[in-house]
Amino acid sequence: MQRFLYEMFNGPIWRAFLLMGLFGGLSAITSFNLAVLFVANFTFVSQYGAMALKDGGLLQLAELIGYGYLSIAFYILFKGCLYGVLGHFMKH
Repeated sequence: MQRFLYEMFNGPIWRAFLLMGLFGGLSAITSFNLAVLFVANFTFVSQYGAMALKDGGLLQLAELIGYGYLSIAFYILFKGCLYGVLGHFMKH
């Protein structure tokens, strides 16, 4: 896995640049409106209590947390590609 990431970040600059755009877009898509959904979920659960948890509030909260971590992972991959691209310019 470490070799794969090294090759992804420090390979040809065009590939790192394309992956940087892909990961930036995926980070934006997964984090889009996440804060609003967290607030809506919290409001739903706080208003209806155990009934809201039973009706899917807890599952939705778990999914939102998962999307948050997925968004962070895409952001880290974006930053890795960014440093790879910048490192390429520092070498030359």
